[in-house]
Amino acid sequence: MKNILFLSHTVNPFNERKLDSAFAEAKRRGWTVHSAEFGWTAWSIADILAALKPDGVIFDGGRLLEPVDLRPLRGFPTVFVDTDFPTPPGCVTIRSDARAIADLAADELLASEPVETAFFSVTPKKTWSRLRCARFRDRMREAKIHFRFLKHAEDITRLKKPAAVFAANDMSAAALLSSATRCGLECPQDFTLVSVDNETLFCENARPKVTSIEQDFEGAGTAAARALDGLFRHQCGSYAEVLVPPRRLVRRASSVRPHGYRTVAQRTAAFIDMHALEAISIADIAAEFGCSRRTIETHYRAAYDRSAGEAVLAHRFTEVERLLADPDRRLGTIANMCGWKSSAHLARAFHARYGMTMTEWRTHHLKRP
Repeated sequence: MKNILFLSHTVNPFNERKLDSAFAEAKRRGWTVHSAEFGWTAWSIADILAALKPDGVIFDGGRLLEPVDLRPLRGFPTVFVDTDFPTPPGCVTIRSDARAIADLAADELLASEPVETAFFSVTPKKTWSRLRCARFRDRMREAKIHFRFLKHAEDITRLKKPAAVFAANDMSAAALLSSATRCGLECPQDFTLVSVDNETLFCENARPKVTSIEQDFEGAGTAAARALDGLFRHQCGSYAEVLVPPRRLVRRASSVRPHGYRTVAQRTAAFIDMHALEAISIADIAAEFGCSRRTIETHYRAAYDRSAGEAVLAHRFTEVERLLADPDRRLGTIANMCGWKSSAHLARAFHARYGMTMTEWRTHHLKRP
């Protein structure tokens, strides 16, 4: 039986999601998993390794701001996750796919038809930040739209309006919105905004709600455990890098410029993307755009080959599945978070769609071999 160590500098929600999925993948292989921090304790990396004697290490360096001494890890098969500094030969590094993230942001922001675009990061020297910026800049050049790198959040006032801004992460987006408010700018009227990480507490409570790209932290943890298994099997004899694509873009009000879409179908799709998890109906959408329900459904089906009502349900069930995947989430709280009027209404709709109850779905999908 292998003894595995998940080593991190500090614990945060993202680390925990990586750890949970790495733990689940390791358990499938019969490994014992330990977790330890070296940033907030008196123990050094060498002390932790000496005490736990792991056969292999998953090192999460996503929150490190400067390199650390990796010499104690020599001799241990090691997988690095989101480290921002060179790692030793013979190891594997797991990274978020910066190119795919930037492409999602570019596609969304270009749809708002800006005259100028920009990138802003509160941590511009981080590798992931620089890579996202470079790809986004390239996309803007391809689209022949002027690009600007913002050194400070206050520089948003220098952009030609209407503008579009890609924030490196939600922390950067928060700084931008705060600065824009002080300077009298309004989002999305003056500038549209897309961020990364989809920290729901921030994105849903910001004004306006912030469109953000949700990363696959669980996928990163799973990939790390699988890469470590490869090292044990001597299948990764040289330095390798594994890129983990983002899960999805969660569209909210910050990236949709009012009346920025030309057709009824486009405006309906944008409205559904932003409000599907609220208790909306097709009648509400029709009232928003001053037309009939029949008009909404006719235009939407012609453009997307399904009804607007089906699109609303698809959004809601996607979120239901995401919440069900959290074993600590109480079933009684899900209906209200996904736009259903009651838990009973959701339960009936769920069984009709999946042929099983939510409890059965959770048991089936979270079952461990």
